[in-house]
Amino acid sequence: MPAPELTTQTPGEPLAAITPLAPTTETEPQAPALPAFTAKHNGGGRWIVYDANAPQVDGKDVKVGDFTGTKDEALAEADRLTAGGEPLVLDPERVTETKPQAVITTSDIDATALKQAVLTEAGWLCPEPVVKG
Repeated sequence: MPAPELTTQTPGEPLAAITPLAPTTETEPQAPALPAFTAKHNGGGRWIVYDANAPQVDGKDVKVGDFTGTKDEALAEADRLTAGGEPLVLDPERVTETKPQAVITTSDIDATALKQAVLTEAGWLCPEPVVKG
């Protein structure tokens, strides 16, 4: 039994516009695929953001940036990245972070009046008990 004649239809195109057995030779130039960032559950209540158009590595989606958060935060991050934002990159070694500068000197502080330890340029100054008697 021979196969029936089938006509192809593009979604949204009315059937009357298709002429049977007339191949279309027009090719529309396709725009390059824009990154489609999507939120994905990573387990344990954590959500990540990945690029849906990027190739997979070992059958897994590749995480974009260092973002990890809740579902709502991940959806907001995906929208921000799709709008053209840069991925979040954390600095775990804190190389770019500046160290706090101590401006308090030990001569300015009465150690008997302290309620808690204070960091000075010479180190930590701890409260001293009041001498009775």
